[in-house]
Amino acid sequence: MADNIRSIFRLYRLYAVMDLKWLIQDWTNTIIILVSESLQTLSSMAGVLLLAVRFGGVGGLSADEVLFLLGFYELAHGVAWMIFGNYNIAHISRRIGRGQVDHMLIQPRPLWMQLLTEGFMPFSGSFGLILGIVLTVTAVSRLHIALSPLWVLMLCYYILIHIVLRLAQSAMYGSLAFWYPVACEEISSTILDMNTQVARFPLFGLPSWLMAVFHTVLPIGLLAYLPALALLRDLGIHVEITLPFIVAGVFVTAAVILFQKGLKHYEQYSCQRYKDMGHRC
Repeated sequence: MADNIRSIFRLYRLYAVMDLKWLIQDWTNTIIILVSESLQTLSSMAGVLLLAVRFGGVGGLSADEVLFLLGFYELAHGVAWMIFGNYNIAHISRRIGRGQVDHMLIQPRPLWMQLLTEGFMPFSGSFGLILGIVLTVTAVSRLHIALSPLWVLMLCYYILIHIVLRLAQSAMYGSLAFWYPVACEEISSTILDMNTQVARFPLFGLPSWLMAVFHTVLPIGLLAYLPALALLRDLGIHVEITLPFIVAGVFVTAAVILFQKGLKHYEQYSCQRYKDMGHRC
């Protein structure tokens, strides 16, 4: 166990150095990337935020509460992206569908350790985290939220739930690429994009059946909406604690089972989209 922990931190340090060197090798390219990512992130937030400001709130939340919801989403998403966003680890179906799992299986490190560390990019992938911190701190200040150790612990809990749910969904659906590499190469991206597009919106007012779907089968409401409500208001219930834990556990279990089954299939047949000459269909 101790050797594994040391290996993980050594790999984190290695990928951090690689990420920094990539970032500073071409400042023109770096500025273009940062500006484009900034514009993309801000434009995706602008719709719901402008609606909230124009009408004094939206979806049962005030304008400042919507700002907090957006800040929490960007904070949690930023952490997830910074740790797992590189080399298609978060979009695992790409690596599976392109036959790149072969490269991982021959490495002198266990597969789980590679998946845990290869996506780490603390410099080039930190913009979302920084933006999330700024938005969250601004919203907390405007809402005069009294911070406490329990509140901070809850914030960390919901960030962890957000990360686990994103990765579990990507791995669960992405495992289909073991069997259907051409059709499912981008399935992880499709699932994560759907999460991103919907999770930034307050869900209050939706039909009860759709709310149930968004908090279980498609756990979009657990990525930001329910955490924001739990952190902003005293709901007086325990569902906001137990439901995310249960749903995340179910998705992780399903993802592990499907990924292991897919990996066994892959070890036997490899990627079926390659011809004998090595050309990819």
